[in-house]
Amino acid sequence: MQKNHQGQIGLILLLVMGVVIAVALSLASRSLSDTVLSRQELESSTAFRLAESGVEAAMNQLRQDPSQTVAGNGSAGIYTSDYAVQKLNSYGLYVKEGENAYLDLTGFNANNNLSITWSKKNDNSENLTCQGEGSGNAPAAVEVMSHQAGSDTVKFSYHNAFGCDITANGFAGSSGGGSDYVSTVSYDVPNGTTSLRIRPLYAPATITVTGSGLTTQLYLIQAQAEGGDAKKEIEVKRGLDAPPSIFDFALFSGSTIVK
Repeated sequence: MQKNHQGQIGLILLLVMGVVIAVALSLASRSLSDTVLSRQELESSTAFRLAESGVEAAMNQLRQDPSQTVAGNGSAGIYTSDYAVQKLNSYGLYVKEGENAYLDLTGFNANNNLSITWSKKNDNSENLTCQGEGSGNAPAAVEVMSHQAGSDTVKFSYHNAFGCDITANGFAGSSGGGSDYVSTVSYDVPNGTTSLRIRPLYAPATITVTGSGLTTQLYLIQAQAEGGDAKKEIEVKRGLDAPPSIFDFALFSGSTIVK
C-alpha cells in the first residue's frame, strides 16, 4: 500500500509540474508578444510621424514657391523617408456646403468648355433625397462664379442637381454624372475669365473640374517612411491659394464697398 501511495504522489507532482511549466510558458509567450507589439507600435508611430513631416515640408515649399519642383527625403536613425508633389491639371476635392472650389483660369482659352461634375452617388451625405430648397433637403446645387479681372466683372450661373429640378429657385438643370457622380454640366467659360469659384448649395459635394488647356489646379503630395518592420504612406491633396469664401464680394469689388 505504501508503494501505491508513493506512486500516486509522484503522479500528482508530475501533473503539478506540468501545469506550472504550461503557465510559465504562457506567461513567457505573452511577455514576448507584448514586447514585439510594443516594438511594432513604436516603429509604426515613428514612421508615420516621419511621413507627416515630409508632407509638412512639401507644404512649406509650396507656400514659398508653387512653381518649383517639390521633392525631398529625410532620415532619423533606422528610418528613411521621401516625398514628392505631383501637379494636376484638373480639380477634384470634397467641398463643404457654402465653401468654394477655386480654379485659376489665367490664360485659359474660353473656346474650351469646362466639365463640372459633382456629388458622389455612393456617399449618403452628398447624394440626398430631393425634397426642395434648404440645407440638407436636396443633393447639392452649384453656384459658378467667373471673375474677369480686366473689367472687374463677375458672372454667376446656377445649376440644380440632376433629377432634382427645384422650380422655386429658378436654377438651370444639369445632366447625369455617370456611374460615380450625380450631376454634371458643360460650362461655357466667359471670355477674359481669370478665376472661377464653384460653391455647393444645400449639401456638401465632391467637385471635379476637367478641361483641355487647364494649368495646375491641384497639388498631390505623396510621402512615405519606413524603418524596421514598419512602412507608412500618406497622400494629401492641396488646392491653390485663395481667399476664404467670406471675402468673395470684397475680392470682386471693382472699387469701394458701400453699405
